[in-house]
Amino acid sequence: MGMIEGYRSAAKLTRSRIAASRPEDLEHLSQTQVVVVRGCYDQGGQVFDLCQIPATRIQAEQVAAARFNPDQILFVNCPGDIDARGLAKIESFVAQGGMLVTTDWALTNVIERVFPGTIAYNRRATGDDVVRVAFEEVEDPFLEGLLDENDDPLWWLEGSSYPIKVLDPRVRVLVSSREMAEKYGEAPIVVAFEVGEGIVYHLTSHFYLQRTETRTARHQAGAGAYASQKGVSLSAAELSDPTSFAGSSLTEVQSAYTSARSLSNLVISQGRRVSSRKG
Repeated sequence: MGMIEGYRSAAKLTRSRIAASRPEDLEHLSQTQVVVVRGCYDQGGQVFDLCQIPATRIQAEQVAAARFNPDQILFVNCPGDIDARGLAKIESFVAQGGMLVTTDWALTNVIERVFPGTIAYNRRATGDDVVRVAFEEVEDPFLEGLLDENDDPLWWLEGSSYPIKVLDPRVRVLVSSREMAEKYGEAPIVVAFEVGEGIVYHLTSHFYLQRTETRTARHQAGAGAYASQKGVSLSAAELSDPTSFAGSSLTEVQSAYTSARSLSNLVISQGRRVSSRKG
């Protein structure tokens, strides 16, 4: 069992649930332009691959010379070591309507430098840990279809992840953790805020979650049980596939689904925004 198999299962569940609720959104998953800035710590590009979402990859040092347009999503993997010219380009990109998604150490390397006074690192790095999280009752596309009443979601913290301190009351906290607050001083896990015509999402730790924990009897169930709880019917072949459902546990698929579905939601959200702008 492993997280790769969990992500393959989660990607199938994500597409099945989107197809059942808003099939027109599937088009955005293939047509929205995504640019991924590689990082040596987060491998968020793997989530795009496993979810079959096309994405262009560039190095951090290529940001300054890259040509972005406000229809795109720019996904900056941790650590986000981007030079001053690249950061200026990111600021303009967001102000004009682009979507920026950043992870972990990009909090200090990108967000604090480009959007000071919004959020900041509290200077209390985490250990290699897993914490229980809660999805807040706020309106944001990131949260669509994530949580059902049976869910007990967990979030992996990379060793030395950066807790998020909210400085501006206009910043929306989307995912939080009481355990995170008790251990590391700040509860936010995922936040969002608008800048000009665009929007920024930042999360503690990584989109590509490398492990989880089995805390309850429910977590010990198979991945097929999670699909049933999500209202997705699987064929016998899917249930016996060792590369996805037969090769992953409920807790692995649940954790992978959180990032696979939320990432898909962001791509769909930007696609909707672009369609709305173009009339």
